[in-house]
Amino acid sequence: MTAASIPVLTYHSISDEPGPTSIPLSVFSEQMKAITDCGVTVLDLDQFLAWRKGEFEVSQPSIAITFDDAFQDYADAAYPVMARLGFPSCVFAPSAALGASENWYGANERRRRLMDWSTIKELSDGFASFGSHTRTHADLTKISGETLIAEIADSKHELEDRLGKPVRHFAPPYGHSNKAARDEIARHYAASFGVRLGKAGRNAPIFDFPRIEMHYYRDLPRWRDFLTGRGGAYFQIRRAARGVREAAEKILRPQPR
Repeated sequence: MTAASIPVLTYHSISDEPGPTSIPLSVFSEQMKAITDCGVTVLDLDQFLAWRKGEFEVSQPSIAITFDDAFQDYADAAYPVMARLGFPSCVFAPSAALGASENWYGANERRRRLMDWSTIKELSDGFASFGSHTRTHADLTKISGETLIAEIADSKHELEDRLGKPVRHFAPPYGHSNKAARDEIARHYAASFGVRLGKAGRNAPIFDFPRIEMHYYRDLPRWRDFLTGRGGAYFQIRRAARGVREAAEKILRPQPR
C-alpha cells in the first residue's frame, strides 16, 4: 500500500449480531490496533479528498475510515476505540431514521438501533464527522424527481441544521446510484462513496469512490498483510468475486418507470 492509493474502509455495525454488516468489538479493536502497529496514518475525508485532488500529500501509508447507517453501537463500541487512538472517522447517517431502528430492505431480523441527534451532536465535537446516507436509507435507483432531490438534498440540510457543521460527503444506500442521482449528489456534496471493492487512486471518480468492506478482513493476519502491502492475491480474488456479484445485481435490479 503506497501513496498511489488510499483505502477507504467501510463498517456498519460493531456488534455480535449475525451477518456481514456486523463485526465483533474484539475483532474491530484488533483491526484498529493493527493500523497503529503497521505505521498507517488515518486521514479524515476532507484530507482524503484533498489528496485525491492533488492538494494534499501523504508521506506514509494512509487510510480513511467510514461507517454506514449510524448505528448506536458506533457510539457505544467503535468510537471509544478510535478516540483512544486519535482516529477520525465519518459516519453516513440516514437523517430521518436517527433515533429509530433500521426498517429498510436488508435490515437485520433483530433491528439495530440508530444513534439519536444528541448523540451524533456530541460525537461531532470530537473525532467523528457525519455525512448523508439519504433521509430514509432509500435506494436512489428506484426513485426520481422531487423524491430523489429530497432524499439527497434535504438530508444534508437536516444534518447541517442540527449539527451546526457543513456536511460535505455522501454515501448512497446499498451503493446504488445512477446518472440522475450522481448529478444531484454533485450539486450538494463534495464527494460520494460507493461500495465497489477497491482502493482509491488519484484517478478514482469523486462521486463513486470505491471502499474496502471490512468483513473481508476479519482474519487479523490477513488484515496485517493488507496494511503492509502483502496479500494482494486475496484482495484481487475478493475484488473479482465482488465485481461479478455487483454486475449480476445491476442486471436484475428493477428500474424506475
